[in-house]
Amino acid sequence: MPVAAPHRRNVLPRFLLALALPVLSLGLFAQACANPACPNGPLRIGFYKFGAAYRDGKGYDVDLVRELARRLRCPIAEELNLPRVRALKMLETGQVDIGTSTLSTPDRQAYAWIYIYNHTKNMVLLQASVKSRTLPDLLNDPAVRWGKVRGYRHSQQQDQWLAQMEARRKLVVADDEDDLYRMLDDGIVTAIFAHPASYGRWLRDPQVARRIAVLDLFPAGETLAGGIALSKARFSRDAAERWHQEVLKMYQDGSLFDILRRHLSEGAARQMTQQALE
Repeated sequence: MPVAAPHRRNVLPRFLLALALPVLSLGLFAQACANPACPNGPLRIGFYKFGAAYRDGKGYDVDLVRELARRLRCPIAEELNLPRVRALKMLETGQVDIGTSTLSTPDRQAYAWIYIYNHTKNMVLLQASVKSRTLPDLLNDPAVRWGKVRGYRHSQQQDQWLAQMEARRKLVVADDEDDLYRMLDDGIVTAIFAHPASYGRWLRDPQVARRIAVLDLFPAGETLAGGIALSKARFSRDAAERWHQEVLKMYQDGSLFDILRRHLSEGAARQMTQQALE
């Protein structure tokens, strides 16, 4: 009687395994994509250069987004360093899932869910050689030229002020914050608005600090609320709300303060978190 070849015994199981592996892989992929906090799968994050928030792949925005993604079990596919205007445009079109350090405005609310995680205030940085020290004097001083970063938004009063400067042809637009500080230091502009978490690093140089006056010329109550922005093209309201709730948990358990404290002084971190989040 002929004897069956031993090597044929496992042909059928191996064949079935070959069929099963792609199905299993698809099932695992579908399971990963089914995470309600990131329904479109791994995330693309759009950062932009902004003081202690983001620079060279580091900053409190980086730590915040990574911690939120870890808690919500959402993998990050890519972290991008973008010009501010491009970061917002890609958020609007869904080319990035999440943006950071975003001021909530009506036009941005149209394409992004924005959840606040810090409160602060822009100060006026002025060349110390400028004699004017009040808003009316600065407005009418022929030597004053104001600088701003392309795509940046400020408080309502400060944006109105910049509109006046532009109408008088006294506004100069910078590409990013490094360009803005360079223009101020070189005298191309004589004044700018700047966030303490941004200018703190620059003013650590004693020689620069001697040349620059830091003034608070706007009402004390005019604070700015910085938020994490989730693209409406990528997140439903329910999905975005999971991120919102996690931001609130991080505020309540102190981990948000701890992240800010890694990159800022304790006083600055406390100031940014002293106002309760909603």
